[in-house]
Amino acid sequence: MSGLLFFDLDDTLLDHAGAEAVAQRETFSAFGTLFGPLPFAEWLAAYRGANALLWAAYGRAEIGREELHRRRFADPLASFGLDAGAAEEIGAAYLERYRRAWRLNDGAAELLAAAAELGEVGILSNGFRELQRAKIARFELERWVRHVVLSEEVGAMKPARAIFDAAVRMACGEEAADGRRKLYLGDQFQTDVLGARAAGWFPVFYNPGRLALPAPAIHVARLMDVIPLLA
Repeated sequence: MSGLLFFDLDDTLLDHAGAEAVAQRETFSAFGTLFGPLPFAEWLAAYRGANALLWAAYGRAEIGREELHRRRFADPLASFGLDAGAAEEIGAAYLERYRRAWRLNDGAAELLAAAAELGEVGILSNGFRELQRAKIARFELERWVRHVVLSEEVGAMKPARAIFDAAVRMACGEEAADGRRKLYLGDQFQTDVLGARAAGWFPVFYNPGRLALPAPAIHVARLMDVIPLLA
């Protein structure tokens, strides 16, 4: 009976933060007249802060995806007294650049290939279905990935147990999963490590920055270091 080996997508298999930074800088330069003398670092920090708050509100079902899309640029623009009416145009320009900047993290392909030899491989991710499935298609991750569990499609976001349970149902169907090892790798301690642990999975924290851990957990700095943990 093979185990379930599931992985987060953004900032685990794929360098979301790097793509975001590249796309934001290019967009910032393209709209230089609007941003004026505002330092890019201040803009990026404001955008990321606003985006985090909006995603948290979205996860609590306080706002919908349309409001999130609209406000993730409108809110930081307004915070600097800039034209929030340009948010839609800036957002579209950013998204085009963001798609071009996608890159897999080092070792991602090798990790998935090794996992596919040892168990049933899946991706379990928060995020909007169109972008997440486009990322999977861009890098042909279906070569190794048998199951894709996305928060928008199952109606629950990490760290909720419901999304991890949905992954078990997808992989196991009516078959009992109690005897199967369930490993989950992710880069966010609260949502990935604690969420997976509470749902009965074995969590591994992808920690390339070697951050101090708020609680004991298995953690790795390189994706290749996960391979010995899969068996």
